[in-house]
Amino acid sequence: MINLRELKVFRAVMSSGTTVGAARALNLSQPSVSRLLSELESRIMVPLFRREGGRLIPTHDAHLLLEEVERAFESLEVLSDYTGRLSRVVTRPIRLVVSPGLAYRLVPHAIGLFEKDFPKIPIIIDMRTTEAAAEFVANAHADLAVSLLPVNHPGIRVIPLIDVAIVAAMVSSHSLAASQALAPKNLAGHPLILISRRYPARILIDEAFEQAGVAMQVRIESGTSAAACGSAQAGLGVALVNALMANEFGSASLATVPFRPVIRTAFGMLLSRSATPLRATLALVDCLREVALEQAGVSAIAPPAVVAT
Repeated sequence: MINLRELKVFRAVMSSGTTVGAARALNLSQPSVSRLLSELESRIMVPLFRREGGRLIPTHDAHLLLEEVERAFESLEVLSDYTGRLSRVVTRPIRLVVSPGLAYRLVPHAIGLFEKDFPKIPIIIDMRTTEAAAEFVANAHADLAVSLLPVNHPGIRVIPLIDVAIVAAMVSSHSLAASQALAPKNLAGHPLILISRRYPARILIDEAFEQAGVAMQVRIESGTSAAACGSAQAGLGVALVNALMANEFGSASLATVPFRPVIRTAFGMLLSRSATPLRATLALVDCLREVALEQAGVSAIAPPAVVAT
């Protein structure tokens, strides 16, 4: 059996980098820390550190173990919070996982709508990647997630939320900001801010430029729409992002113009296949859908031409 005390010591050593620092953080003696660390390595029969000149160098297995240990301690914190609330007769919180880009406007507005009917139910918001969000829901570390699609996980049930068009976002003073629509030919020679190639929409954007015979002048490639919109707002180029994210980070200084050909990005809500969702969770699903439709301005978006799913 895994010893929780040994895991606390391992976590502290990984955080501080030394047994002395871990001992200070845990109010233990340095020999006790060293002994518990050795016992953990013996227990799992895997070397976690290399000892070089009095220094501890974490192995690859140590970094992998740390990810799981952090996840376990997060679950313990949720459990501790829940047990503390029991004495105050408070309903169990809903654990919601979203990408960082959705936590700025969409989620707070949806929670505002939700609390009108469920004012006493707390909500814990966790920000994770699409892959991590699916794992969290499937493993019961979260009740609900909002994520980019597609998500292919055997333990996940996907509820379609919304699909929105890719738009061109730029500082409002940009020479193209007043355009009715922008195609690849209109963006020739302009610095572009693009999302990472790991997203399906990026592949379709590349194909659109290739088919138009226009060479892309990529200035920034970002893993998040938030960074892409922020870069566009700073005047660094034209960002091609989905309309929901452009609205999420929009302001008077950020203009958006429809992109042609129409490319759409799908979002969905993730629930566990093995667990029956709480009534309050399903109510939150409805609130998220209502706010997403409102914020993305779906009624104003042209019928889908290409869907990045």
